[in-house]
Amino acid sequence: LLRQLGRFLVAQTEPSGAVLAFYDAGAGRPVPGVYSKYYTGEAYWALARLHRLFPGEGWGDTATRIGAYLATRRDVDEDLWPPIPDHWAAYGLAETVAFEERGDGQPLTDAELAYARRQAGLFGSQVRWVSQRFGPWGVVVRGPHVPRGGGYGVVGEGLTGLWRVAESDSRLADLRAPLADRATCIAGLAMRRQSDADEARDAAAPDRVQGAWFRDGETRMDDQQHALSALLRTVAIVDAAAGGGAAAGTAGSVVPSQPAPSAWLWLVALVAVANAGRVALGVPRRDRSPRDVAVVAALGGAAGGLAVYLISLASGPLLDALDVSAPAFRIAAGAVGAVAGAVALVRPAPSPEPALPGRRAALVPVAVPLVAGPALVFLALSAHADRGGGVVALALALTVGLLTVVAARVGVGGVSGRTLRWATRATAAAAVVAAVLLVVDGIFAV
Repeated sequence: LLRQLGRFLVAQTEPSGAVLAFYDAGAGRPVPGVYSKYYTGEAYWALARLHRLFPGEGWGDTATRIGAYLATRRDVDEDLWPPIPDHWAAYGLAETVAFEERGDGQPLTDAELAYARRQAGLFGSQVRWVSQRFGPWGVVVRGPHVPRGGGYGVVGEGLTGLWRVAESDSRLADLRAPLADRATCIAGLAMRRQSDADEARDAAAPDRVQGAWFRDGETRMDDQQHALSALLRTVAIVDAAAGGGAAAGTAGSVVPSQPAPSAWLWLVALVAVANAGRVALGVPRRDRSPRDVAVVAALGGAAGGLAVYLISLASGPLLDALDVSAPAFRIAAGAVGAVAGAVALVRPAPSPEPALPGRRAALVPVAVPLVAGPALVFLALSAHADRGGGVVALALALTVGLLTVVAARVGVGGVSGRTLRWATRATAAAAVVAAVLLVVDGIFAV
């Protein structure tokens, strides 16, 4: 019977790896051109299981073809946007890494590896979204939506499957602890939503209430089967953590690591949002020598940069007080940075006049944090949380250095005001791009 079902699934699978959703029993053939966001991953999992039960019969070839389609083409070819987190694919990947012919250590193909990372990020972001409803901000930032039991379940199924994948492929070792943390978190939230004896006591049929997941007085089959599967598959993760073995992650526990954007991306984002050229246009230079302009710019820039750096030191306590994860704060900071960059693209640069006399004019380029607005402060806080103070200090030092050099050379046989304005717009565009990349990274962070 299993082989008959398998042959049917193979017949529904196109050469590309796409799985046709329906079969026309009257015509005796598959219905062409119709797909389902569920069936492809389910067929992948089923055929991968068949390959492990009956190796050498070719089931693995079709499963691998479907897996490659999921990893490279499915979302685009089937117009699934935004990309969907697929718990069925996670089940399939967890079987694929156990194929004997794949070997040990690094069983995934490069495409499967990249897909597993993307899927981990999508499921991780869902856990952050749901869990923050129970934090101090609650429905204010996450709305009134309450997941069904099946909603908690499919997220848990995806994460527990991907945790098994990460355990089998050394290239995903950095995700083992974060995946374990997210999986146990969503399991705890699911248990919190499950109806207990106290809730069931006043029901007409208490035994039909206790243990179920209700929303708006209704429960359905998916609410139980997905939640149950996720909880059972989380047991191995909790056991691994309690035993301190390799399955608990490289640290021997389920304390999450904090995968973060590269230091280079943070440097670009901070320097571009600070936009030293834009600030330089606001440095007073009337009746001042280039040397005096450079001094004014250096003093003001150093004071502003120091203020931003000192604020960034509070990133850890601040995120703890707000009960916000580093990836979630990165999304917020990137969004603010993107808006600031877009504003800098269209808004005129600050005017250098009227100016205070003497060295007091340095108060103007203190606007390194003020011209950039809260964006630079937000980004500095997030960068410090991700990469530490060194990246923030280097970015601010580069900004002050650029500000000093550019301010002294504007209109004195050096850089023309028009050229500098175009340069500031290019920098603002770079700020938008870098900030958007930070948002994307935050969304896909596990």
